[in-house]
Amino acid sequence: MTLDEVAEVLNRAGFAGVELAPPVVYARGDGPAAPEFTAELAGSDVLLTQRHEVRAPEAALADWRIGMGGRLAIVRGETHLTLTVPDAALATTLSEWRKLMQAAAKQAVAWRRGQKPLHGM
Repeated sequence: MTLDEVAEVLNRAGFAGVELAPPVVYARGDGPAAPEFTAELAGSDVLLTQRHEVRAPEAALADWRIGMGGRLAIVRGETHLTLTVPDAALATTLSEWRKLMQAAAKQAVAWRRGQKPLHGM
């Protein structure tokens, strides 16, 4: 699969703002105001990544591993949601990815609100 093909699959699946910018494709899940994610080639897989500018609490990371798909990790102080998909299964996995992104975005808001007393936000 090429990046052009990844972009086409994302477009057909209804993702917004699909933009090819090698070595990644940028897109948004639920319209132009939704958080952005990237898709990049990783061998015969596609790596989907959504970044949240908030650090998830360790308990939230553990809960996610137990109950959700994808992977949450702290990368350079941000929470990253990733899902690695075989390129042949990309089109059929995007509905799962959309649900994971929505769940992570809701959690990121809760994590940010939970930090307000600490950081005066």
